[in-house]
This record gives sequence, structure tokens and C-alpha cells, in this order.
Amino acid sequence: LLNCCRPEAIAAALPELLALGGPVGAYANGFTSVEALKHGGTVDVLHARHDLDPNAYADQAMGWVETGASIVGGCCEVGPAHIAALRDRLIQAGHHIAGAA
Repeated sequence: LLNCCRPEAIAAALPELLALGGPVGAYANGFTSVEALKHGGTVDVLHARHDLDPNAYADQAMGWVETGASIVGGCCEVGPAHIAALRDRLIQAGHHIAGAA
């Protein structure tokens, strides 16, 4: 899995991870940058993006799925509304949601 990085970084790294084989996925964060985070620090020094609303996040994640990711979700600053929008888009596209009724 690619985890806790900008959605754009996931899109760039995903082909390399896919080349290794097996199931792959991604959980992006919603921060503008993680540059201010120091070893042992906490995310309270970081700033949330204002351009990554639930639909924009779903757009990003659906791109990962189209590229080959089979596991998608969210990390820091990606909340329930983001995941709900992603779930809805996945269902509309005919994908199976693990654990869904």
C-alpha cells in the first residue's frame, strides 16, 4: 500500500508498485505538504488542503482504481464524507466493496 501522502504522489508511484505484482492500494492524506513534520512530531503542524473535497478525493481514488489499485481508502484529513463519496463512486462503477451488505 501507498499510505499517508498526497494523492498526486500516489498516482505517480502506483505504476511502480503495480509492477511488483499482487494486490496494491492507496490511502492518501489531505495535507498541503508534510514538509513541516519532523521526526517524532505530530500532524498538528500540518495544513489541510482546501481543494480536496469528497468529490475531488473520489476523482483521485477512482484514477488509482482505473490504474489497477484494488484497495483504496483515506488517511489523515480524509474523513467519512470522503470515504462515502468514494464508496458511492465505486458502487456506481460496479466495483465490489469488501464488507458491504
